[in-house]
Amino acid sequence: MALVFFIALTAIMSFGYLSDLETLEVGQVSAKDIKAPQSKDIIDEEKTAIAREQKVRATPPVYTHDPNAVVRVQNLVDQFFRTLIDWRQTEPPVLEDAVVIHDETEREQIDQLKAKVPIPIPENILQKLITTSPETLAFIQVETENLIAEMLSMPGLTEELNRLPEGMPQTRAAGRVLPYNMEEAKRIVDGRIENANLAQDVKEILHSTVPLFLRPNSFLDVEATKRLHNEVRQSVAPVTFPVRQDQMILRTGDVVTEEHIEILSQFGLLRTGDIWLQTAGMAFLVLLNMAVLIWYLWTHRRDLFQDERMLWLLGLMITLSLLTAKAISSVRLHEQPEVMEQLLYVIPAATGPMLLAILLDSRIAIFVSIVNSLLIGLMADYSITHAFVAFFGSLVGIYSVSRFSQRMDFARAGINVAIVNSLAIVALGLITNTNLTIIAAYGIPMGLLSGILSSVFMIGSLPYLESTFKITTSVKLLELANPNQPLLRKLLMEAPGTYHHSLLVGNLGEAAAEQIGADPLLVRTGAYYHDIGKIKRPPFFIENQNQGQNPHDKIAPSLSTLIITSHVKDGVELCRKAGLPTAVVDIVEQHHGDTLVSFFYHRAMEADRTESIQEQDFRYEGPKPQTKEAALVMLADTVEAAVRSLPQPTSGKIEGLVRKLIKDKLNDGQLEESDLTFKDLDLIAQSFCRVLNGIYHTRIEYPEQVSKE
Repeated sequence: MALVFFIALTAIMSFGYLSDLETLEVGQVSAKDIKAPQSKDIIDEEKTAIAREQKVRATPPVYTHDPNAVVRVQNLVDQFFRTLIDWRQTEPPVLEDAVVIHDETEREQIDQLKAKVPIPIPENILQKLITTSPETLAFIQVETENLIAEMLSMPGLTEELNRLPEGMPQTRAAGRVLPYNMEEAKRIVDGRIENANLAQDVKEILHSTVPLFLRPNSFLDVEATKRLHNEVRQSVAPVTFPVRQDQMILRTGDVVTEEHIEILSQFGLLRTGDIWLQTAGMAFLVLLNMAVLIWYLWTHRRDLFQDERMLWLLGLMITLSLLTAKAISSVRLHEQPEVMEQLLYVIPAATGPMLLAILLDSRIAIFVSIVNSLLIGLMADYSITHAFVAFFGSLVGIYSVSRFSQRMDFARAGINVAIVNSLAIVALGLITNTNLTIIAAYGIPMGLLSGILSSVFMIGSLPYLESTFKITTSVKLLELANPNQPLLRKLLMEAPGTYHHSLLVGNLGEAAAEQIGADPLLVRTGAYYHDIGKIKRPPFFIENQNQGQNPHDKIAPSLSTLIITSHVKDGVELCRKAGLPTAVVDIVEQHHGDTLVSFFYHRAMEADRTESIQEQDFRYEGPKPQTKEAALVMLADTVEAAVRSLPQPTSGKIEGLVRKLIKDKLNDGQLEESDLTFKDLDLIAQSFCRVLNGIYHTRIEYPEQVSKE
């Protein structure tokens, strides 16, 4: 079995590698004619790349403006001149002129001053400044600050400052001094100084000093520029050329060129990589997934691992799910890769896990959904987003079908999957910066369609899988609980008392099953059929007898016991003949266990004079209940029949009788083979009392009846 599924899954996953694709390289001679399978506009990647780069080069970079640049530079100017003035006041210069340093003392003074000023400054300029009078220094400081402020903030200089060097993209950033036009800014400053009405010595100092403080107030934003360039590249439409259907791409004997490779690749006719290495890698991946699944079954679900029929079902579900996904992903639904990626969300990944949740178990379904999702992501061109969407949809589908009471719940499950698929597609699209228009036009509709298809495929295939693998699902139980079923209709017509008794037992058992975590639907259905054998001899059971007519009064207790106990065997035969599931038949067979028919046993003991009566002869044949569901039907059957016989039942009487009957069954050993715990028994008693108090509540007598009495 493992070998069969290993080969099947490896073939499905390796289909792209094993298909009839061409293995060609540039410079190789073609061994056959290759024609275009369809008409298509082929993208010229080289020309497209050139066109996009030209557009990018013509796009100016993005610069971030620093509004505080003026203030910082003015503070720097103020600090510089304050340092000069303070130095002159504390240590008057000994320099005799502005050019020559005469001794070591003057050298030390210059070095100390250069260490104190906040900017590097040439020594000759520093000598000019320290030999200038304080009044002239203050005037030069003011002029320097004004010139800097004009250069960094006055819009009137925009055109001059933004005239960029040749070859640089042009920009129109008002009032900005950019890093690459600093020389142009210095030239403008020199011109403004030269045209100012100032003394020549002041102009000379300003020419030397102002450029030292000039700083750019805009800086290149690398990340924003990258984003802009990417948007510009995407905005340029691909350069294409047409190739018509059946047009010859390569002839026998032609030398393969780069253009041939590109055309074949875009038609999907070219195989890339080593076929055998890729197939071996995929086979190893399939083997790894199978090993993990087998390990999980062996560790946590040994019962399923040892059931060959269930293993076939599990393998079939995985294989069919991946086969469907591969069939869809292999079809070229659209030429644009971005659109094709969105269209692949239509894969109905939730179908298999939802079927497994119904047919087997929710935990198995969740585990399989993880495996399926990873493999579907590989099929969708190694896309992690498709794997996530498949997993989210499968998870919601599993929980949507785990508990249901009607077939309409299946349709709701499909809607739930569709909604979650769409939300996941939008979220992952935002994370991966996918075009929102493409997501809205293709991704969301495909996600919705995937959920609906998952529900449709599940509903359509469920009956066939149920019958093929003989599995009792909740859907089957719902159908069997329908009053129009032939056996139930026959029970109603021929044994109406038993029919109504079965309905009450079903209500009691279902309420208790919900409290202890058993299967409520199986309990209810089993309760409806538990006494179906009574339709063979209805008058021999008290709920179907008319007042004063009891056939047991005329026969021996041993014969009465035989008739009473035979309804279990008769019921099993009728259920099997009608094709009822094994789970329901087991409840019918076990609902009395090997309980003693105490009424006729005591009658026999009273009439016996030889002490030859054996208790074993007055017991049901069994077996005892093996499951919680069978034990619940036994307890509900006993309690309902006993409480019915109570004269004027009250809440206290009902609770006392219920707990006594449960204790009697426990002491008799009838519950020892089921999975019930003492806590379960307490919850069952509480549930029974709640339902029975609702049925046998106190009623107010009508006035007419009171008057008559």
